[in-house]
Amino acid sequence: MRPKWKLSKEEESRLVAAIRRAEEGHRGEVLVHLERKCPGGEPLARAAQLFEQLGLRRTAEDTGVILYVALSDRKAAVYAGQGVHGAAQPGFWQEVVDALARGFREGSAVTALEAAVERIGDLLRTAVPGEDTRGNELPNVVSVS
Repeated sequence: MRPKWKLSKEEESRLVAAIRRAEEGHRGEVLVHLERKCPGGEPLARAAQLFEQLGLRRTAEDTGVILYVALSDRKAAVYAGQGVHGAAQPGFWQEVVDALARGFREGSAVTALEAAVERIGDLLRTAVPGEDTRGNELPNVVSVS
């Protein structure tokens, strides 16, 4: 069964709520980006491109993280700014993607996306803890192209 391309309003609301929760207690920013197909076929390269295009690099301390998913292609990647990337244990980002893929295979895509966002938030609380004095630098939305 191919995954559907569009989120329902309720699914989108659940993901936005997960993003809000994931952004508490640290100075990072989280963005979920969904699209039907992965241009070029390389999800990490596409995530890096979107990281720049969508303004995550412009966060005060380069502490943005994008969770990228190409639904029809069944490809995903996590890309983090320099203020966060090296703080993760080796294999952490791949574990997030692998757990996400398992959730999609088991038919619980939105729950898997929520769990991935939660894990990213947990890492950010460790990597860039503290009060977010700059406020919400990016809108809490599910970005779609």
